[in-house]
Amino acid sequence: MGLLLLYWSFMLAAYIIAAKNRHRADKLAFVQRALMPVVYILVLIMGLRMGVNEQVTSNLGTIGVQSLIITVFAVVGSMLFITGVRKIMGMDKYGNLKTKVGSKADAEEDKAIESASGDEQKLSKSDIQSTCIILGLVVVGMLAGYFIIAGMMPQILDEFDVISGHSLTVFLCCLLFCVGFDLGMQGTVISSIREVGVRALAFPFAAVIGSIVIGTAASMFFGFTMREGVAISAGFGWYTYAPTVIASAGSEYMVASAVSFMHNVIREVSGIVLIPILAKKIGYLEMTGIPGVAAMDVCMPIVERSCRHDTVVYSFAVGLLMCIVTSLLVPLAMGV
Repeated sequence: MGLLLLYWSFMLAAYIIAAKNRHRADKLAFVQRALMPVVYILVLIMGLRMGVNEQVTSNLGTIGVQSLIITVFAVVGSMLFITGVRKIMGMDKYGNLKTKVGSKADAEEDKAIESASGDEQKLSKSDIQSTCIILGLVVVGMLAGYFIIAGMMPQILDEFDVISGHSLTVFLCCLLFCVGFDLGMQGTVISSIREVGVRALAFPFAAVIGSIVIGTAASMFFGFTMREGVAISAGFGWYTYAPTVIASAGSEYMVASAVSFMHNVIREVSGIVLIPILAKKIGYLEMTGIPGVAAMDVCMPIVERSCRHDTVVYSFAVGLLMCIVTSLLVPLAMGV
């Protein structure tokens, strides 16, 4: 609970500082630019901790299969719960109330999207580079941890566990400070929530609950405890935060941390790949539940192009709520 308060203090403080200094955005841009270096350091430390853990290195194949299956169930859970809420509210798959006639512009936009050629959406060059660097650092960290630290210096394993654990806490605080600062500089959080409205907030909550309930059940099927299952499924694609928090809870949770990392990476990539394919077949609102927290950043342009323009507001709300729930629930579940 103490670490949770510490993390949120950094995030809220950064938001307040940024909100009061938006007029100095150019001079303070270095804070936002610091986000990715902090992420790179975090994933490298996490990779090192995975590499020295024999449970992780001896079960990599099993971990990959488990991560994929948990992701499928978590994503399906989000979409099913969103569909249920949508039907209860009497809305069609485009997000229109069935009892009302949609605007001419919305109807024309729906028709245009239906008849579109469905060109595959792609990540920008910088997004691809960042993802490759993150995955590469995890691999490098695991190799270094396995061959150098565990293989050549086994006498320092206990010290390494303590030092790396403290390092994770420090850089997690830095990460959340950068995230809060970025949100504060954007200044769109409050206005977007107001635009969505109270009733429409049911969709973000449906996405969160569906993902946690179904994802946790799938995790427990593989032998994880409920607390581990909740922490894994509540990652919502935030692969630089949730796995790190799980790892900081102790070396006995390194397998859960590894599954969490792979699950969250797969979830974000699933949003990039599946949204353009499934939007017209399943529904616009359901697409906001696929990518997790990436629904409010990386995948938002994909939602806008694949769905109707007003779906972006729902997408932002889903991503924002998942971000909040992840930063609260994962530490609570792991007792840090």
